[in-house]
Amino acid sequence: MRDWTKIRPAGHDGPYIPLGPFQLRLPGIHYKFEIYDYIQGLLMCAVCLSIIPILTENLGMPFEVALAIVVLNGFLYLWHTALGDPVVPGWITPAIPLIG
Repeated sequence: MRDWTKIRPAGHDGPYIPLGPFQLRLPGIHYKFEIYDYIQGLLMCAVCLSIIPILTENLGMPFEVALAIVVLNGFLYLWHTALGDPVVPGWITPAIPLIG
């Protein structure tokens, strides 16, 4: 197992790939896998995919178009975390099935 404290001393930026004004961080390479992030990702996928029936029935979209919109939304929703922003906005959305 990798000792992450030797990679990033306290108070310094973590490892990243410079990308213009951004710092690209890739999971598994620049930060370690955590079960809590994985569970949150599963909940976010379930919530995002649950809008597909609404898009197809109420708006009359074909399934493929609705799926493409949902996948693009999920990708763009989390893209900023790969560019160095440690905050995922809208954290309550995946929790709605749990607290509702």
